[in-house]
Amino acid sequence: MAATFMRSFCAFAKAILLALTLLAVAGPARSEDGFPRRVAHALGTTILSKPPERIVTLGWSSEDAVLALGRSPVGMPRYRFFESGIFPWNEERLGATRPYLLDGATDYEAIAALRPDLILGIYSGIDEHAYKRLVSIAPTVVYRSAPWSADWKEQMALVGDALGKSVEAKALTEKTASSLSGMGDRWPNLRGKTFTFGTYFVGASGIVVYLQEEPRVAALRELGLDVSPGVAALSVANAGRGSVEISLEQIDTLDADILVMWYGPGARAAAEAQPLFNMLGAVKRGAYVALEDPVDVWSTSALSALSIPYGFPRFVPRLAEAAARAGEK
Repeated sequence: MAATFMRSFCAFAKAILLALTLLAVAGPARSEDGFPRRVAHALGTTILSKPPERIVTLGWSSEDAVLALGRSPVGMPRYRFFESGIFPWNEERLGATRPYLLDGATDYEAIAALRPDLILGIYSGIDEHAYKRLVSIAPTVVYRSAPWSADWKEQMALVGDALGKSVEAKALTEKTASSLSGMGDRWPNLRGKTFTFGTYFVGASGIVVYLQEEPRVAALRELGLDVSPGVAALSVANAGRGSVEISLEQIDTLDADILVMWYGPGARAAAEAQPLFNMLGAVKRGAYVALEDPVDVWSTSALSALSIPYGFPRFVPRLAEAAARAGEK
């Protein structure tokens, strides 16, 4: 019996020793968010050796994703429609921190002076030339889709990947998407209604119409709305584009149950002074949502995991009011 016990004990001890040896060789389990890490995007693959500390955001709303993930950029775009230059949904998260606000076209000298170790330009128009200049300053991550095409989900995924917070980013995306679809559920009269989303600039001879896969249009589709037949046809004819301009003489082809238009200063009065605009069925019925306040304009245009819960609770009821008038003559 003693010999049997000793043989069993030795076998057990050898098994433990083998397991410990394998663990030592393999090392600790690596998190999917560990560093160094590689982030693939449309213009290359960015290698990040350590968690970034000094982040600069370009284009629209990459800073929203950064802030949602608990970090603050050292530089970000100035949004001139707001007195502070900062989206109101980001003011509280920034607190006393005030990043350097970048104006207008890409200012490479100002970006370099901020000494960034990561540049994010996901919802942007950064091309290969600009990308080469930016990577000479710091590792740069852009879109995976195309210029000015990345929706808020793509933006959150890429920022989370770059910051080593992809698990947290995925959870925030799921929470925001659930909130968006939930708003659609609370307003069931939106389901199946058609819409056209556009804008008008003072002095223009037509309106700019956003196409089927454009981020702001995609968000309304998540609420349960459908693009109008005219927009669906334009989307097929202009594959890969986010918007097209349609002359006022052809505006009737874009009629829908609901018309949504965002306007800059003075543009609403100019649009509504156009006789052809006022002949649209949606306008005549009052099934027309005009977005003029900067919060309404930007929270429905620069979409993010922060702007959607901030702006959509006041936007969606207006859509529902318009939907209620969709059947009126």
